[in-house]
Amino acid sequence: MSGDVEAIKEASRHLRGSIAEDLAAGEDAFVGDSTILLKFHGIYQQDDRDIRRERTSKKLPLDYSCMVRASVPGGLLKADQWLALDRASELAGGRLRLTTRQGVQFHTVRKGSVRPLISSINDHLVTTIAACGDVVRNTMACPMPHHDGRQAILRPTIDALVARFRPRTRAYWDLWVDGEHAVTVAPGPAENPEPLYGDTYLPRKFKIGIAWPGDNCVSVHSHDVGLVPLLTEGTSGELTGWMIFVGGGMGKNYQREDTFPRLATPLGWVTPEDLAETVETIITVQRDHGERGDRQRARFKYLVHTRGEDWVRAEVEARMGRPLGDPLPVPEWDAPDHLGWTKADDESWVLGIPIPSGTVEDSEQLKLRSAIRLLLSEGLVAEIRITPRQAMLLSRIAPDDRDIVVSVLRDHGVQLADDVSLLRRLAVACPALPTCGLALAESERVLPDVIEGIDKALAQAGIPGAPIRLNMTGCPNGCARPYTAEIGIVGRTKSTYDIYLGGSVGEDRMASMVRSGVKLNEIPEVLQPVLDRYATEAETGESLGDFVHRSGVVEVGTWLPAPTIRRRAGATPTGSTQGSATQDVPAQDSSTLESA
Repeated sequence: MSGDVEAIKEASRHLRGSIAEDLAAGEDAFVGDSTILLKFHGIYQQDDRDIRRERTSKKLPLDYSCMVRASVPGGLLKADQWLALDRASELAGGRLRLTTRQGVQFHTVRKGSVRPLISSINDHLVTTIAACGDVVRNTMACPMPHHDGRQAILRPTIDALVARFRPRTRAYWDLWVDGEHAVTVAPGPAENPEPLYGDTYLPRKFKIGIAWPGDNCVSVHSHDVGLVPLLTEGTSGELTGWMIFVGGGMGKNYQREDTFPRLATPLGWVTPEDLAETVETIITVQRDHGERGDRQRARFKYLVHTRGEDWVRAEVEARMGRPLGDPLPVPEWDAPDHLGWTKADDESWVLGIPIPSGTVEDSEQLKLRSAIRLLLSEGLVAEIRITPRQAMLLSRIAPDDRDIVVSVLRDHGVQLADDVSLLRRLAVACPALPTCGLALAESERVLPDVIEGIDKALAQAGIPGAPIRLNMTGCPNGCARPYTAEIGIVGRTKSTYDIYLGGSVGEDRMASMVRSGVKLNEIPEVLQPVLDRYATEAETGESLGDFVHRSGVVEVGTWLPAPTIRRRAGATPTGSTQGSATQDVPAQDSSTLESA
């Protein structure tokens, strides 16, 4: 597969391939090389897996549609941009989905609607290019316009990195925007259309995250490159430089023990003037030395793990012709969810509201999409900011409009942060079934039941409302960052999950697997003794993740109930501490081999 993808990229004429011909054809699906190249344009072809077996048994073609992802750097959208996305969602069943990387996804977009959707949002300077594919993806950053002026530092940096690393090929605009240049990056000259990426782009996707000192809401250590500003006089001081972390990434593959999640580690610091060049140089190191023969080992984290930070640093310094500063300490991490009311720099207000699994739509009981549209259309809210936990910040609210905003939300059935349990408001999940081709198990659709069960377990332990971070995914690729969560739940088969415990609130420590192959309805039972111990043995103010870490994962494993005996599935998975040699056999989708 790796060689095929590299050959497809090289022969694609800078991401054109046969996409135009596929668009002109009458079939319902893209075919051949297009399914690979579409990703660079922010598009994944998928099918409805709920009815896949039925259609196959009837010898019918699969029910194909596309997931289209809009890239939203730093999670910031002006009112007209969100309203453009809202209108475009009519081509996707009236639903928008906020992602854990601060993007916006449209699911079940039919082939014939892809071009109109992309063209319409480009008219408002929202793009899908590089939201997927072997390039620098959406640059994440703390979205909060706090009183300390953080956006005055973060926003120019975000914009500079996005403009520098977005692909230069004209293919995107020729295919989707009728040749009209609509987003703020100039295409490269014809003789050198991709001066950074070249003909074969990067070996795999590359992610950049920017965290504010002490506020790790973006999970900076889960990125290929993580950036933290260095400030004088605490968090409101003058910018003096940037700390750089390298080699983070969440994905792994159950069938490959040499794949694993990894936290980014310190590389060094640079001046503000040298930041963009340094990050670009790191990207070129991955471009030139990353593994292209094995896509399972092609992420930058494996290059850093194999060669070491010292080698990466020496390579960067040699290419730049000057040294990096030695790594400097950064403040201890927290990861606030930014929900509720906060006063911004300009004396306006920000209201953070929870969005369950990031899904924005209208239903009989909840008219969330309509409420947001009304607030923006009436000028009560000027900006939308998407958080890395799939929540939404309604930004630039006038002091006199606060009560009106709350009234509109209440009238449309929208729950505010204080209306839901802390577990529910902090929980995140990937979409998984029925659309994601990599999903092994349910995630988004079953998260409410999982939360309900764990909330009951917390109440039984005598600690209702404990602020625990729960991250759930339908496969081991880790899109919702389960491997750094206090409770991580990862799909292993169609009906079983692995449970991870012990990640930190600040997402700078890996969780450990404590049980593999757990049925969905068994998850609260497995967690109950841990929660009981936490309720009686935790130190004052100690988080669940810190309690598990202090107790030790081996010790915690002895607290768990005896595992359910199922048919033997071979060797115990790496990282399991108890009872996982008897479990369901992983029914891994073959496409997972493309994703770690």
